[in-house]
Amino acid sequence: MSLIFYLKNAMIASIYVVLLYVFQFLSFELVQFRIAELLLVLVLFNAKSFYGITIGTFVGNMLFSPYGFVDAVVGTIATIITLVLMIILKRQLILAFLMPGIVNGIIIGLMLVYFSDITTLTAFIITFSWIFLGQTVVLFVFGYPFYKLLKEKPSFQELIQF
Repeated sequence: MSLIFYLKNAMIASIYVVLLYVFQFLSFELVQFRIAELLLVLVLFNAKSFYGITIGTFVGNMLFSPYGFVDAVVGTIATIITLVLMIILKRQLILAFLMPGIVNGIIIGLMLVYFSDITTLTAFIITFSWIFLGQTVVLFVFGYPFYKLLKEKPSFQELIQF
């Protein structure tokens, strides 16, 4: 792997962490509008950006999540699954954009319910629903226009290749 590969993934990870820092008040707990998740669309242009997003998730969760290391590990696992599914489904854009909501709704929903005092199926369904809603809003309201903007820029197409 080339130096360019490492540098570009380091930049993606850094941007993710900065967005998570700036919008951390929206990024954790039951209702999550994690603006940094709009960067997930980068894997639709180049699967190699998977590494930068994954590292950014781990570092950001370690630094800012109230659940610390547990969220860093669990959240990173959710991100890995999400990114793999988005890469597989990239020709079915709507399904690809739904994957963050579904995967995070299940995995992070289970984590949050586990750490709460109420560990019932109803609590999980409510938690799943809120996380799904937040992720889906971010991906469709911010991520989709971001994706369309980048898709129309030939200079970005060159930049994202590494």
